[in-house]
Amino acid sequence: MKKMAWCGLIVLLSQGVAHASSAQPRTVTVPRADAAPAPLALPAFVFNPQGTGPHPAVVMLHGCGGAYGKAGRLNARHQMWGEYLAAQGYVALMLDSFSARGYRQICTTKFSERSLKESDRVGDAYAALAYLRQLPQVDPARVALLGWSHGGGVTLQAISQAPGAGQAGFSAAISLYPGCTLRSQKTDSFHPYAPLLLLIGEADDWTPAAPCKALAASAAARGEPMQIVTYPDTYHDFDSPALTAPRLRADVPNGVAPGAGVTTAPNPAAREDAKLRVKAFLAEHLH
Repeated sequence: MKKMAWCGLIVLLSQGVAHASSAQPRTVTVPRADAAPAPLALPAFVFNPQGTGPHPAVVMLHGCGGAYGKAGRLNARHQMWGEYLAAQGYVALMLDSFSARGYRQICTTKFSERSLKESDRVGDAYAALAYLRQLPQVDPARVALLGWSHGGGVTLQAISQAPGAGQAGFSAAISLYPGCTLRSQKTDSFHPYAPLLLLIGEADDWTPAAPCKALAASAAARGEPMQIVTYPDTYHDFDSPALTAPRLRADVPNGVAPGAGVTTAPNPAAREDAKLRVKAFLAEHLH
């Protein structure tokens, strides 16, 4: 099991980490795809790198809070990651799975009462993959998937659910603090078909780390391409630049202690380490 090496982090950050511009992404519509059907066309936002390409690309999947912040624009986390990935040379597509379905967020709905499941969004991910592959600036053989929380769970399901016959899947996947509890109870049925990186806080009381460790250990024992990094004393949403202090989300009925609320809290050091690990992981598997 890997844990973050805190020493030398600032030195690493000062060496070779490009800073993206604050340019706004381009708004597009991801259509339904015959090879990977989503139930309807979905809005998305494309962050483009410099140069004509073809570039590798990343599909990004939001969590249960949706894609947007209070101002109605992409929230700070998605904007940050989109800009960061574009600065590294990737076409980054942030997919909105909620608004076309009439949802703003589903965090405050109990798991058992949610009408939109992670499995319902797998088709969204593959529709976005099909959309990116037809763009002239994208290398169709080099597309990764990245998701947070609910979107992280979608990522786990999508990367263990290969596309149909004759269809190529994602080249790699990254999942940040997904829910692993149910999957850890059926580890024999989880088989990532491409390299998978999972990043999660050890103190996460919304989507706990222990089941994700068990899932990763089971995959590793079978020789499957999955690795996990856990961050000590770190909670859910640790990478969000919008968080400035820990927050108890009493409005969230899910988590380790249902009804007691869940904690979100920033960890700038873990966030920057996660960015470096994502950068290295994508460089290894998309280049």
